[in-house]
Amino acid sequence: MKFFRNSIIYLGSSLVNKAIPFFLLPILTKYLSPTEYGLLSVFLILITFYRAFIGMNIDVNISKNFFNHTKEELAIIVGNIMFILLSSFLLVFMITLIGSLFFETIFSIPKKWILTIPLITYMFMVNTLNLTILRNEGRALIFGVFEILNTATTMGITILLLVMYHYGWTSQVVGTLISYFLFYIISIVFMYKRGFISLRYNNQVVREVLRTSLPLIPHVLGSILITVSDRLFIEQMIDLETVGIYSVGYTFGMVVILFTDAFIKTWSPWFFKSLVDPTLEKKQQIVKYTYAYIAAVLLLPIIISIGVKMVIPFIVDPSYFDATVYVFWIALGYSIHGIYRIFYPYLVVLGKTSFLGISSTLAAGINLGLNYFFIDYFGAIGAAYSTIIAFAVSGLMVFLYQKKKYPMPWQLKKKSS
Repeated sequence: MKFFRNSIIYLGSSLVNKAIPFFLLPILTKYLSPTEYGLLSVFLILITFYRAFIGMNIDVNISKNFFNHTKEELAIIVGNIMFILLSSFLLVFMITLIGSLFFETIFSIPKKWILTIPLITYMFMVNTLNLTILRNEGRALIFGVFEILNTATTMGITILLLVMYHYGWTSQVVGTLISYFLFYIISIVFMYKRGFISLRYNNQVVREVLRTSLPLIPHVLGSILITVSDRLFIEQMIDLETVGIYSVGYTFGMVVILFTDAFIKTWSPWFFKSLVDPTLEKKQQIVKYTYAYIAAVLLLPIIISIGVKMVIPFIVDPSYFDATVYVFWIALGYSIHGIYRIFYPYLVVLGKTSFLGISSTLAAGINLGLNYFFIDYFGAIGAAYSTIIAFAVSGLMVFLYQKKKYPMPWQLKKKSS
């Protein structure tokens, strides 16, 4: 079955793609002190933060429209998405430039490097458009090649600059800039040559895309705050060295994403296609897959935490060994987040993406408050606790909303649709 074949390919490409940074981890922890590694982690966190405003999860418009529009119509949608991305990039860059006039550093990052973040984010989002098209086409193998080569290029340049030229923590910044620029060009050419970009401005298309994506800004921002605010709080309340150690534990805990991403990449196109004509049989199949996915995902934190304790002495410098205490809790948080990700596409189908903003904003507010009190009381591990609670709140709200607005046969023996 194509669904399972693509899942295996996505899992394989995700494993290879995520394994590359793991191979880099021994080099980074050897050449960077925990403080420098913490600085790099904060920089990467800020890229993620900017993605909410520049990206707006705009690629969801491709998945939403892929199976009910012609290729020519889809090309117009993609072209107008490109116009929107360029506009949002220029706006955010100007705001960042003006803001940098008043600060020498932001979260310990020098302002000259802060100014590269909008550009990196913009190029990342254009690359994401290409990957989203490939994923909806079911071209899992080519998708994996693009994804792996991008990461490998970034890591290769990073190693060269770090080991040979001693650029320190900025090695990965420069490596990311160069790699993203190369694949930005490649992605545009690849989409254009295959007829997926039509640069004809269409005001109606722009309004429709923004109608879907603008309500997602609070959702994306809330989700990002939950995933990144922990290290920003640790940087402010403890120190950069602890951020570095915590970030290594975070890297191991995020192994969960290898499996959830692989599944969701296959699930999303199949899910949207199935609900174009949602029969009871299709709904029951969706429910069965959902239950199996949830059971598998909840086992991952135990397996990962046991595995990490066995292998970490062979991977990182001894100064990072304390990272093991964070792994299980971070992995559990991402397992819960992985469960949430299987429910939020229902709201895209319903056209109720504004509720995602409500749920994510509430969860982010809870997370910010708990981060302060938990870190103060428990230390750095309190940040992981607050992340788990925030993901659980967001996931529960989205599930209950879906259950109310889009009935599914969750009790499989029932015959109602």
